[in-house]
Amino acid sequence: MSRPLASNLPPVDRPAWKVRRRASLGKGLKPYLMVAPAVVIIAGLVLYPLFLSLVTSLRVDNVLFPGVHRFIGLTNYQNVLSDPSFQLAVRNTAIYFLAGSFGVLTGSLIIAMWLHNLSLKWRGFFLTVVILPWAVPGVVTGLLWSFIYNPTTGLLNAILLDLHVINHDIVWLNHPGLNLLLIVIALLWQILPLTSVILLAGLESIPPSIYEAARVDGCHPWHAFTHITLPLIRPALAIAMVQTAVLTIGVFDQVYVLTGYDPSTKSVIIQTYLYAFQNLNLGQGISAAMLVTLGITVVGFIYLRFLYREVSY
Repeated sequence: MSRPLASNLPPVDRPAWKVRRRASLGKGLKPYLMVAPAVVIIAGLVLYPLFLSLVTSLRVDNVLFPGVHRFIGLTNYQNVLSDPSFQLAVRNTAIYFLAGSFGVLTGSLIIAMWLHNLSLKWRGFFLTVVILPWAVPGVVTGLLWSFIYNPTTGLLNAILLDLHVINHDIVWLNHPGLNLLLIVIALLWQILPLTSVILLAGLESIPPSIYEAARVDGCHPWHAFTHITLPLIRPALAIAMVQTAVLTIGVFDQVYVLTGYDPSTKSVIIQTYLYAFQNLNLGQGISAAMLVTLGITVVGFIYLRFLYREVSY
């Protein structure tokens, strides 16, 4: 008597728990598989260069001495921190950061509130006008403001002479202290559009019913601004301030175009550039860059830790 073929046998059902485990395992791995390419790209383009930079900052790496690459620990960091030029650059950058943060905090709120209260008919037009400076590269921004500050043909001197505020041309960027303020103005001209749009998005997300309820309860507009608007736009405000910290601490283009390597205005990024490409000391240059990165990270963490809050309506 012949044996039955295997194809004629009834199918054997798998246990239900095995099917569920395989399905749950597939669902659990799917999100990780989706983000895996991005993680690999970020690791290759960010984490690996960051690791190499950290290693380079801990050893001698000078173009003038190509054969010397010995490990020296934190000596590069000590040399950078004790350098009077770097200390002066840190002071200038702190002024850019503090003045820029104050200007963004006030200016962005004013612009965002103005755009928010405009009718939909005009909001698109003025929003386009406001956002245009942000689309201009930093070098072009520096060139534009160098024309404005020009002592002979500049717009600033021309306006002040016509208004009889001054009686002769002034070389604005040659005044210590004042030149820092003028660079901050150029920075704000480029930063304010982006931060204003971020805050506008935060304002647009607040339900109008909250203001209507406050108005019915007799809430003063100033109290509505301080007790409703500001608390509810804290996430947008935190993002705007982090963006401001990145752009002011890492400023290079505007300072370089307006004043070059002037010690009274140079930023830490310009000093980093001088270490690496003028002194040809890559070890010190990368060490300075790592310190700048650490500073931006600390400031960003402080903003996100103490300013950012999840809000609910």
